[in-house]
Amino acid sequence: MGSEPRLTKRARAKLQIAKRLIADGIGVIALKHRSKKPDSRFCPNGSHNATTDIDEVRGWLTEDSRINLAGVLLDTPYLVVDVDGSKGVKAAKALGPLPKTLMTNTPNGSHRFYRHDGKVKGSRIKLGAELDIIASGYVLLPESDHPDGGQYETDDWTRSIAHLPAETIAAINRDRKAGEREEGEETECDTIGEGRRDNALTSIAGALRRQGYSSSLIATALAAIDNEHCDPPLGKKAVRKIARSVERYGPADADLFGDMSEVEPRNVEFSWFPYLVRGAVNLLEGDPGTGKTYLLCTIAACFSAGIPLPGQTKARAVNVLFMSAEDDPDTTLVRRLTRMGADVSRITYTKKYVQLEEGTFGQIEKHVEKKGIELVILDPLFAYMERGIDMNKANETRPFMARLAELAKRMNITIIGLRHITKSNPGKAIYRGLGSIDITAASRSAIMLGVHPEDEDVRVMMHIKHNLSERGASLAYELVGGDYAKGQVPKLTWLGEVDIRPEDLELKAGQPGRPDDARQQAIAFLQHALADGPKPVKHVLAAGEKRSFSERTLRRAAKDIGVEKEGKNWKIAKKSL
Repeated sequence: MGSEPRLTKRARAKLQIAKRLIADGIGVIALKHRSKKPDSRFCPNGSHNATTDIDEVRGWLTEDSRINLAGVLLDTPYLVVDVDGSKGVKAAKALGPLPKTLMTNTPNGSHRFYRHDGKVKGSRIKLGAELDIIASGYVLLPESDHPDGGQYETDDWTRSIAHLPAETIAAINRDRKAGEREEGEETECDTIGEGRRDNALTSIAGALRRQGYSSSLIATALAAIDNEHCDPPLGKKAVRKIARSVERYGPADADLFGDMSEVEPRNVEFSWFPYLVRGAVNLLEGDPGTGKTYLLCTIAACFSAGIPLPGQTKARAVNVLFMSAEDDPDTTLVRRLTRMGADVSRITYTKKYVQLEEGTFGQIEKHVEKKGIELVILDPLFAYMERGIDMNKANETRPFMARLAELAKRMNITIIGLRHITKSNPGKAIYRGLGSIDITAASRSAIMLGVHPEDEDVRVMMHIKHNLSERGASLAYELVGGDYAKGQVPKLTWLGEVDIRPEDLELKAGQPGRPDDARQQAIAFLQHALADGPKPVKHVLAAGEKRSFSERTLRRAAKDIGVEKEGKNWKIAKKSL
């Protein structure tokens, strides 16, 4: 690698060490100078910001050559044996003979990197006096400065990482015991970085409130967490504000029962009769290539500019929040929205990808209230589910959908979630959406898009769930006026009502060459897994295998949606037009 003129000699050494570790698929994060805490300028979310992009590391060092670097072991087949002093050396001998391996000399001993079989669990396992196993935290790299003085060094950073012998792994799992973690390398959960503080504390506050605790007690608990784990702390004023914000939520057992005689009948409101119900979650479903995002952009444009949609004689302009995990605002969304006639001053978006969990829900609620948002779009819905949720399991998707429905009802807004459909023929269109049927059950209206059976250039919008209204007419539309060579975005043009129902399209569902159900499920999995940035290919394949996706299916799905390979990582390709 050529030297960078702006990098100091020591910074170049740090860069070479980072490159060596990245070659083995271990991500790197930036820590503060003479510290074991993440530097919020570069890694506000700690280990979640780990990168395998050497150019990104170079950028960090160019801006501040004094930073420490750490290797993140989370979700890797590696661990570190942390040996301190003569007592640590003696305790390590009890594990059996350890092979020579890549090693960092620490001020008090050594960090020895080993490859393992995945059976060693835990962030920091204390095995004896001055001997720890670090399996999912992070460790400082050579050329970093220790907080108490001294430097992390190496004799040979080109040495390969050895495999930990099976008998050593057995000894670790047999002898390990729960112990107090000594102050040392932080695990990913110990430090709450600047970009996560509000979400984390709001989530904790909500959990405590549901258990029945008062806001004063919640404030006390949050203050302790803020002082001990937030870097930098939010402060007393912000903590009290978070504690007060959850007062409106009753404890889990508060107001659980009520008398039906006290219920006031409420009329159902529609933001687009009968297709979109206000104060509820609505679904938009369809295959790739049916113009789902174009239709979402058209709906968002009409809402923002007060343009009537089919069946409406008049409409008022309202504010919109467009959350997209797939399309870039600059290269794709703003061009489509403008082409559809949107008032983009009324449309906001999320500048970075976030998943919808307790803290994020609170942020969205504040934004909706502050901006007077009346339409929220989630494109696609699965990308915003909390990490680890299996979309095919009702018991996992139900709490998320209930929380989304609660937000829509309380704020009286229209929420649209985009979802792909399967290629199987379950008999009814309502069962065609990917994932659990509970997702459809939690929505109040669902629209399915398909290709016109007699004209492949025409798309059809069909109302497949309508338990709060009559069934809406099927509407045809096409995308016209697009010129990709000239950068011209096509415009959606309505063609009127058509006598077509979902069952008219189902005969085409199994035709040769169309993606099968497993691949559609794999596509949804990949979109979710890669929504927040590049991931090592081997980690994505391993996670997919746990969901019963074969490597062949995942690679075919990756090709279908244009996943790009960047080094040893996969990433969602940026779209245009």
